[in-house]
Amino acid sequence: MEPGTIDNLSILYQSSDFIVVNKHWDIRIDSKMWYETLTLQSQLRHRFPELADPDTYYGFRFCHQLDFSTSGALCVALNKAAAGSAYKCFKERLVTKAYLALVRGHVSQSRMTICYAIGKNTTEGRTHMMCIDGTEGCENPKPCQSELIVLEHGSYSGDPVTKVLLQPLTGRTHQLRVHCSAIGHPIVGDFTYSLGQDSSPYRMMLHAYYLRIPTRGELIEVRAPDPFVPAMDGNWEPQHVTRRLEDTIQELK
Repeated sequence: MEPGTIDNLSILYQSSDFIVVNKHWDIRIDSKMWYETLTLQSQLRHRFPELADPDTYYGFRFCHQLDFSTSGALCVALNKAAAGSAYKCFKERLVTKAYLALVRGHVSQSRMTICYAIGKNTTEGRTHMMCIDGTEGCENPKPCQSELIVLEHGSYSGDPVTKVLLQPLTGRTHQLRVHCSAIGHPIVGDFTYSLGQDSSPYRMMLHAYYLRIPTRGELIEVRAPDPFVPAMDGNWEPQHVTRRLEDTIQELK
């Protein structure tokens, strides 16, 4: 629950070609704003100044993206060839990603596939948001698919919540956040998609837990420690286990 600092970067995996970090919540990957000095890029440059690549704008090649408010496993390529190898895996849909989340309410189905098409929200004041097909101002919606698996039912600060594993089968901006909101179970602490209502939790409860990238040169497979456990956050009280996390990950593999 501690805020991020320049020197508290957590490394999950490191080789001559790649680093996988456990990105802190509420830290941007990079920023062109002069006042935003604490970013993942600045943490990497501070920790590994000798690995920064002068041929890139930010010094490091990020193989994929995580939202500002999302924590967890993020892969960084350390050279152009490695970046190309990882990009090929993403392009050919060989990458496996799974997220943990706490969502509002008790999800009744143990498993569901969410298939709402997602587009850009053009409504005034909401242009930083995405939206589902059929809502007012939704521009250029594209097919999207997410898998949701219930792990535990419980409560957060006394309110009913469900701990779920989410797997994005497509890769649209804010996809998991929009899909959870669309089924009536928004992610706990998602200030944006609650329209500013869900502001009391210290963070948005979305975490990139599992990442598998089978590059040509090496298999990258990591897990970023689960932050949604009572020992880490006493506001979360699990009450009923529906499915073990380890069993679910083995299924994905």
